[in-house]
Amino acid sequence: MANLEAKSKMSVAQFGVLIAAVMVGTQILALPGKLVPQAEQFAWVTVILGGGAFFTAAWIMMKLGELYPDQDYTLYLPQLLGKWPGLAVIAIFLGLLLIVTWVNLNQFSRGLAFFMFDRTPSDVIIMGMLGVVVYCALQDLGTIIRVAEFTFFVSTIMMGMIWILGLFNFQPENLMPFWTDKPLNILKATLDTWDVYSGYEIILLLFPLINRKKGNLTLALALAIGFVMIISVIIIVLTVGVLSVEGVKNESYPTLVVVRSVELPGTFIERLENYLLIAWIPTVFNTLAVFVYVIGQTMSRLMGFADHRPWVLAITPVIFVGATLLDGMELVKLADKTASWLGLVFSLGIMPLVYIFAKQRERSVASSGG
Repeated sequence: MANLEAKSKMSVAQFGVLIAAVMVGTQILALPGKLVPQAEQFAWVTVILGGGAFFTAAWIMMKLGELYPDQDYTLYLPQLLGKWPGLAVIAIFLGLLLIVTWVNLNQFSRGLAFFMFDRTPSDVIIMGMLGVVVYCALQDLGTIIRVAEFTFFVSTIMMGMIWILGLFNFQPENLMPFWTDKPLNILKATLDTWDVYSGYEIILLLFPLINRKKGNLTLALALAIGFVMIISVIIIVLTVGVLSVEGVKNESYPTLVVVRSVELPGTFIERLENYLLIAWIPTVFNTLAVFVYVIGQTMSRLMGFADHRPWVLAITPVIFVGATLLDGMELVKLADKTASWLGLVFSLGIMPLVYIFAKQRERSVASSGG
């Protein structure tokens, strides 16, 4: 007889791939435009520092899950902190995912409309992408993982093959000088790298579903974040090397300009940025589909539902309205900044405090039991 339970479980390797697939999303193309104006040639340093900081945050969430190996955060947070404080932390996490989904969907539609569908309203692009995302989020976890694995590997290979062509216009002198007199700018930009690594928070929900008997979960997490870190460093170095710091500051989509500047004489291939966008679409799809699934699953468990699908359908209008209401770059930047600060507070403030409280409670129970 078939083991139906396997559909709701994942291996350690699958979890690592899923984390990497969620991280390599919308922000991967917006990264240089966000970090270079602050850290200039040293934006790549901020990505490395951010990788270390947010790996630590993800590791803390993983260690918290190990204290409650058979429960997800919707169960142990209200038990640990009390009903209402626990629900407040969960609400912050859901709000964070919702705002990030709004921003990612809005920025995706803007980028696609600017380069490929200039006569198509962005609301139509949002509607089309959201329809596909919701259809995927309605499936069981096993299906979502398999879709994410396939699209992640295919899109990453395609994007890598296109990106490497930027070396034709690479100028090493654009990366100089190799020192800075603005160390505070590097530290500030490091905080903004949360957008690059956001997505590791799904471990709070998925931890009990990981088969931890085979494989090293810490290593899988480190490899996933390390992969995203390497990709981000390459993108920043290549973008600055081609456009220079001032060139990056003057472009709305510097990463796409890098690819568009490549000429392949004697070939029929033109407008390489369109091929890059086509390869980029599945990465955005993975991020959004997993986020919508996590929101739906969280709501279903809080409300006592046996199935997440009604809640996925219920939040679909909320996601669409929120993404379309971000009309204008000022609102988009405000929402993006709100999500970044909320993510920093949640990952580097709230969850470490929750973990410390859980460890102290565990010690007090052990000492009283002894």
